Amino acid sequence: MIFVRALFAVLLLAVPAMANAQQAPPAPNSMRRQALESEVTRSRAIIQGGAVLPQRPAGCTSAESRQFDFWLGEWDVSPSQSPVVVAESTITLHDQGCVILENWRPFRNAHGHSINSYDAAEGRWRQTWADASGTRTEYAGSVDADGVMRLDNLSPSPSGAPRARQRMNFQRVDANAVRQWGETFDAEQQAWTTTWSFTYRRRGAQ
Repeated sequence: MIFVRALFAVLLLAVPAMANAQQAPPAPNSMRRQALESEVTRSRAIIQGGAVLPQRPAGCTSAESRQFDFWLGEWDVSPSQSPVVVAESTITLHDQGCVILENWRPFRNAHGHSINSYDAAEGRWRQTWADASGTRTEYAGSVDADGVMRLDNLSPSPSGAPRARQRMNFQRVDANAVRQWGETFDAEQQAWTTTWSFTYRRRGAQ
């Protein structure tokens, strides 16, 4: 009898988790011992999995975590100073505001994705890029005084030789446009030179 009462108590804890089940279990006092034990085992897994008392983190709500939100949206992408659309890109926010995912879809060349997040411990943004060619590249950086997100290329060159300093930049043009461009540092001139430039135009915007 003591065993049955203990099992009954555990079942009561699981009631909130089972409220949305398609079919509620029968009353504990009408269940056979084997069925009762099976239901307790199932309910214990629900409880231990956090379904009864959800403990989700607060998410990323700091001002720094929102610095890249200007990139969110559905975009048509063209080379800067050109009306020709060469790619589509979908940028979405996930994981309670902590992760930005990029889905890059050029009409030619490899499709790819990036995962972007603000590392509060480091005080900078991190990006990992991977595409259908098998390429993976790591970036890290921050927003400068002009509001430009500048991400330095941290990955070594494929040959193992030292890579020239490279970075990728993002800047909000207006509510419906973002510029993205790449730069390489010219050691002789001690200056950054632009190597490519795209303009993202929000799909459906006038």
